[in-house]
Amino acid sequence: MAEVKIDKSKARNILLTAYWNRLETKDSLGMKIREVITGSHKTYKYILVTGLLAKATDSSVDPLSLQAQDSSAGAFDARSIAHMVLVPFEREYVPNSLGNSNEPYLNKPARFQRLSLTNAVRKGNDRMILEKTIAILSAMKTSFQALKYLKSALVVMEELSKEFNKKYEIDETGIRPEKTLQSILDYIFLLTDNPCEGEICPIIISTLESLYLPKTFTVKAHKVNESGSSSKEVGDIDILNPQGRVVTSIEVKDKDFYKEDVEHAIRKFRDAGLKRTMFVYGKNVSYDHTSVYQLAARYGRLDCYCCVISVLDYARLRLCSIGNIDLSSFVHRLLLMAKSINAKDSTLEWIKQIYSIV
Repeated sequence: MAEVKIDKSKARNILLTAYWNRLETKDSLGMKIREVITGSHKTYKYILVTGLLAKATDSSVDPLSLQAQDSSAGAFDARSIAHMVLVPFEREYVPNSLGNSNEPYLNKPARFQRLSLTNAVRKGNDRMILEKTIAILSAMKTSFQALKYLKSALVVMEELSKEFNKKYEIDETGIRPEKTLQSILDYIFLLTDNPCEGEICPIIISTLESLYLPKTFTVKAHKVNESGSSSKEVGDIDILNPQGRVVTSIEVKDKDFYKEDVEHAIRKFRDAGLKRTMFVYGKNVSYDHTSVYQLAARYGRLDCYCCVISVLDYARLRLCSIGNIDLSSFVHRLLLMAKSINAKDSTLEWIKQIYSIV
């Protein structure tokens, strides 16, 4: 069958209009939509909203279609609508409401030609979500009806986005504003008692780096345990110049380490052409000072200098060189950095818990 070519500009306008006029429909279909979007299966969330948007844009669309090669009348390229319309909209208006995926249709559930109960899916919750998604989209017979339920879906998306953003806010009620740098160091001292599975130190260090460096530089903290996943990454925290080139890097270790760990980091730095780098370790970490010092000194004589330093000494040093900032603003910056690495909820709660008691 011939592919239905959806006007992406029209789809964007319809999505924006639906968002500004969002209204929840609380019938059985509306409840199913809420269940899918608040559920745990990210891909079906995108499939559902993309199908509603496509049908609202062009009544000839078959909203169960996933690919233009689908043999049904009304087949359309769902991936391009999701990637070029829905994904940018989510990022700008309702962040993380569906999962903040850049390419949701690369996942297995979206690789079938169309939604069907025969599609391979795990039993239990995933199977129920598939069935609900099919039931919703099968009921969309007109563009008017699809627009109505698109507006309902956007209510749920807005709620989830606000709930997500609240995780990165701090409650200032009853807290006396602290304006001294010492108050920040005191806070860091308490905060580093709990490494939070290795997330706390990188968040502190990347936040201080962002305060210390000129605004034209970019501090790129990588998700813990995923550094090196991209060929452009060097260490746990990379510093990029205004031209986007990595000019220095920081390795962070918040558990006991050996000289081999330091050498591995320095070799990575050297292979990337970096001559001035840091290896920062946590407050309660043990290592052999003599062997690590001798190793770092050997590479330093080869013009590959790596400063091996504790997180507290690093913090003392950087706080001497940054402008005035109060504790509240610092914690806010920490939470933004935590957001950038998609830190665990327990890490966010620890950051806010310590702020409430300092």
